[in-house]
Amino acid sequence: MGLQFKRIADLAIGNAGADGFRVIASVSHPGLRIQFEVTKTLRSSLNTASIKVYNLTSDHQGKIKGEFDDIILQAGYEGQALVVFRGQIRHVATPSDGPDHITDIDAADGDKDARKAIVNFTLSAGTTNEQLLDKIAESFSSITRGQVVLRDRKRTRGRVVCGRPTDILDGIASDNDAHWSFQDGKLEMVAADSTLPTEAIVISAKTGMLEAPEVDDKGVKVTCLLNPRIRCNGKIQLDNHDFKLKIAKERERKPGAKAPKKPQPKKTLSRLDPDGIYKVYKVIHKGDTRENDWQSEVYAVALDKAIPAGKAAA
Repeated sequence: MGLQFKRIADLAIGNAGADGFRVIASVSHPGLRIQFEVTKTLRSSLNTASIKVYNLTSDHQGKIKGEFDDIILQAGYEGQALVVFRGQIRHVATPSDGPDHITDIDAADGDKDARKAIVNFTLSAGTTNEQLLDKIAESFSSITRGQVVLRDRKRTRGRVVCGRPTDILDGIASDNDAHWSFQDGKLEMVAADSTLPTEAIVISAKTGMLEAPEVDDKGVKVTCLLNPRIRCNGKIQLDNHDFKLKIAKERERKPGAKAPKKPQPKKTLSRLDPDGIYKVYKVIHKGDTRENDWQSEVYAVALDKAIPAGKAAA
């Protein structure tokens, strides 16, 4: 991405088909403050956002608590802000911190559809998973069909589909060794050993890496300046040399360091991808337009170490 300065957070709150309002906090709008933490995974557990807005008008506070449900958060840098979260408001609190009145919003992506949607239809023989996903998406009020990366096949028999869409999606994902999730208002399903057809986002010291990458038995973790282009099921590109330096430094024990009292169980470190290309399975975006927090924590695995479809992401 381009120059990473002049932070901006742009919050839109309203309902589909109804007027809402926006709150913008940036260098150009210094009077307001927005804090947020957005957690996204490629799992069916809903992506969540915790957002704090300081000193809203009483009218806007009242609409958030009693009238409006939908919320869209864009963040990044002036001229480059992108959506980091889209979903529905679940809970609102209005605590005070000294002279500041805070609107504390808890939201989830696809919360309304995950709780209320029901499907009831019949598919004839010869239909595909793509067609099944299209029918499920039609049952949602706020979620639309997104990208699907599967080895699709036609069904030899017809099928009656009835029940909660999330349960049906669990079955499709299990049958195809894939993960399904709601990502910013879109239904996505991607095979465990595949990624979305997007370019790999380069993370290095030149592009905003904040800490040396870490590697453990679950995969790799890297922290960088907030980058809304990083998404679950997408790819990042890292310089494996950074990992090797990190590991080498950790092996150099400090003079006088004491050995642990109990032997620690050894964990097999995840392999490093030869090309430094990794699949993102979790990303946490943190931001505060008045403080230092403005970063993305990225968790990923090498492409040939697919995350099993039936296990929870770390």
